[in-house]
Amino acid sequence: MSMQAAVPSEARRRGGSPSQTAVRVLVLMDVLGDPVAASGPVAGSVARISSLTRVQKLDFWLRNPDYLADELLTEYEEGRVSLDDIQGHVARMLDGDAPSLHSYPMERYLYGAYEFIDDALAVLKFYGQIAHRRVADSGKQARRDYYLLTAGRVTVNRMRAQIPELGWYYAQAEAIALIPDAASGAAARRRQYEQPEYVQTAHGDIIPSILERVKERAVALAVIGDDA
Repeated sequence: MSMQAAVPSEARRRGGSPSQTAVRVLVLMDVLGDPVAASGPVAGSVARISSLTRVQKLDFWLRNPDYLADELLTEYEEGRVSLDDIQGHVARMLDGDAPSLHSYPMERYLYGAYEFIDDALAVLKFYGQIAHRRVADSGKQARRDYYLLTAGRVTVNRMRAQIPELGWYYAQAEAIALIPDAASGAAARRRQYEQPEYVQTAHGDIIPSILERVKERAVALAVIGDDA
């Protein structure tokens, strides 16, 4: 299935179909998951993402190119990355039809951008692509860690070879890796709350696009030309 295919507005608001969400999760885990030792808690696992919160926050950046591009501009402006590091990514995310083709908005709830992805996770678990383990049952430390299994990595790499459009999402994940706060779900959430449009969105409403503002900022920083 092409990840660029047009989907009805309601489906787009839900992040596309469960299969599209599942593919995005596999990409995130493949690129941004922390490597795990062979002797780790889950046999056959190759990477781990700690907590559903981190999965959700990474998915927000993956599917909202305008917000991710703005974060890269912040990294550049504050001197943590070079122009060469971000220029290609920012141009790719803001150019032509890319923002509309690849944007899958999310709704805002109590703890920021949220998407019900349990169906996609259940499918991946059923087919032996991922596993999860509860770290604690209660209290502030309670969470589930999600593990990419060897079979999941084989699947997503095979899909990448067969579906050229999937390269976009790999590039997005690689761009996310340039943001230090992406390493923690809590830090990513705090970072996303620094966006005024994000934090001002009423609970249950769609977090709006910031495309035009980001384009203006990218031009002002000479990251892209004013004809983009």
